[in-house]
Amino acid sequence: MSKIITIWGSPNSGKTTLAIKLVNRLSKNNNVLMLSTDIIAPPIGSLLPYIKEEIKSLGKLLEMVTLTQEDILKNLITLKNNKNLAFLGYRQGENYKTYAEYTVDRANELIVNLSHLADYLIIDTSSIILSDILAQASLKLADEVIRLCGSDLKAISYFKSTIPLLADKSYNLSSHIKIIAKINDIEPKSIITNHYGNIFCDLPSTKEIQSQYREGFLLNSLVEKQSQRYNQSLNKLTTKITGEIEQSKKMKREKVKLAKPDKVVEKVKNALKLPKFIKKKEQDDYE
Repeated sequence: MSKIITIWGSPNSGKTTLAIKLVNRLSKNNNVLMLSTDIIAPPIGSLLPYIKEEIKSLGKLLEMVTLTQEDILKNLITLKNNKNLAFLGYRQGENYKTYAEYTVDRANELIVNLSHLADYLIIDTSSIILSDILAQASLKLADEVIRLCGSDLKAISYFKSTIPLLADKSYNLSSHIKIIAKINDIEPKSIITNHYGNIFCDLPSTKEIQSQYREGFLLNSLVEKQSQRYNQSLNKLTTKITGEIEQSKKMKREKVKLAKPDKVVEKVKNALKLPKFIKKKEQDDYE
């Protein structure tokens, strides 16, 4: 069964970076599709600078009169070295005037259709939620929402202004997975954590990530020691999304349940044998 994961948060909090790292990790064992809704600064061109897909764009799908699966497949960007992964987003140079306006129904239709094409649909949204119909639909339709919380005062100000605008119950704010983003060792982590509350993990900023971003290699794994904490948080997040923890616990419970009768029988047998052993030992001592 497919799963929709939406990533949103404060500006410059590393949403796209996390999305890329997450899809790369999940695509090792699953079919994964990444959708980028950002029309202000379309990231696909900078994420995949070595791939030329000039005629493919998310905007084409949103303005079509009738949306078909064939049209969607034609606009997906695929990779030669990873057949389990595909991308969809706006092209560099496009903006909100490039295409006709689209409806909420079309946004919902597109997201649902995309989710049918992969095991995981990872949606990377812009921070300007209320002017992005697709981003709003992504938050409402998601199975899991990851909220990246910046560690600076500007990020705190962003959420104080934005959260009240998402008061509708369909946004389900209380269930979001909150992550502190780009935190440094010199920053007061405990104070920031207490402010946001219920933080799942933190994602530090590292020079390796910055270098990968500049050079267009974010799809590469993080291998340097400085990125170890980022990898640990990514592993933790991946496990939560895939439900491996819950599955593992379930299997353990079933194993214990099945093992109990055997252990009881074994204890009973041992208890029955014990008097015979003692009696035999006393007889040997007497002789």
